[in-house]
Amino acid sequence: MELEQCNESSCSLEESPIQVTYKPLELFYFMDISDPDGLHVMTLIKKLELEYGHLIRFRMVSTVPSCVGGCQEEVRLLTMIKAMELQGKRHAMRFLRHLHINDIFLKDGSSDSDLWEIARSFVDYGLDIDELAADIQSNQLLSALAVDHEILKDWEIESLPALTFVTRDEALKIEGLYPYDVYQAVMAELLGYVPSRESEWNVEKVLGRYDASTITELAFILELEKPVIERELKKLSLQQRCRPVPGCSGQAWATNK
Repeated sequence: MELEQCNESSCSLEESPIQVTYKPLELFYFMDISDPDGLHVMTLIKKLELEYGHLIRFRMVSTVPSCVGGCQEEVRLLTMIKAMELQGKRHAMRFLRHLHINDIFLKDGSSDSDLWEIARSFVDYGLDIDELAADIQSNQLLSALAVDHEILKDWEIESLPALTFVTRDEALKIEGLYPYDVYQAVMAELLGYVPSRESEWNVEKVLGRYDASTITELAFILELEKPVIERELKKLSLQQRCRPVPGCSGQAWATNK
């Protein structure tokens, strides 16, 4: 079972795979995996997925741009994440989120044994450890890393995080993080119309979609003040429909299933 811990940004433990159907927008989001601010990108992406997932196909590109010929811990981590992606994007996202949540590789560094111990905790979520070990040594992994490198190069990414919105006819790159309405305006400009927004989300539905979220994350996604979120969580808790995540000091909550 996945370890349930958190910080102030995110504590999402599960996400549904995105179905392979046509969508008018594709979103590439570029992250420096050695930068804890990447969590803010994950929270932004979750809000975009909840509200506009019917229009957007998401693609994560992770990198360690500050490493030139060194930084072996980060390179090892990037290799592990990319190998997990070969079994499905959700595995890589869950693994990366766990590392950020627990500040593992930034605080004490991460050895091979540390990374594999974490990976083994995701077996219940469908991760095949034997396949992961084989993929890390495979040419397929090298090809996947090369593709991401070319995408970074083609987009001329100079600072991270960065997002690029793409349609069949044009694209727009945004480096840095901005208020949410900026991204909504970009989508409207590229699509030529104001896209419909799935707004029927509440605390319980968000928790049910992602298994667990922090109060900070819920407040951002639902555009509500933290005291409002806290009251709703307490009400759901009394109804035994959610619970605080152990080790999170009441800041992260999960559904009771």
